[in-house]
Amino acid sequence: MKSVIKNTNNLLFFDKKITLRLQKLANKSEKKRSRICCHLSTRNKINEMVIYLKKKSYVRPHIHPHNKSESYTILKGRMKIFVFDKFGKVKKIIEMGDINSGKNFFYRMSNSFWHMPIAFDSDCIYHETYCGPFRKNKDVKYAPWAPKESDAKEIKIFLNKLNI
Repeated sequence: MKSVIKNTNNLLFFDKKITLRLQKLANKSEKKRSRICCHLSTRNKINEMVIYLKKKSYVRPHIHPHNKSESYTILKGRMKIFVFDKFGKVKKIIEMGDINSGKNFFYRMSNSFWHMPIAFDSDCIYHETYCGPFRKNKDVKYAPWAPKESDAKEIKIFLNKLNI
């Protein structure tokens, strides 16, 4: 995937330049997002990423079925985390922003919830931590009641129903 940077360094640190690189990748990405994987392997016990999410980039609602924890810390911009029941009804909306916004800047999920992050600023950057190892075929299940990321028409309808 062209919008993903994989880390190869045992000592990793960033300045603002990484956000500009992620922005360029997200602007070129069909999904309007990019990330840098800070972990060296998905087999690591902790997987960390810095994610650049453009406004209204659609991340299909999903669940982590093995109660693996996940957290987000907002570095820039605003986003909402939609939490759904198993039928797709919105149970909670968590409004997030950076620490100076007055909104929640940190979110952690310790149980399996159907969820979907969505950016509400043109540039939203957040740090995600996931309890590894990460095995995509076992650790993420996509909502059957939500459109696939390739179905632009259904995504628009779905987001409109959520008033996005």
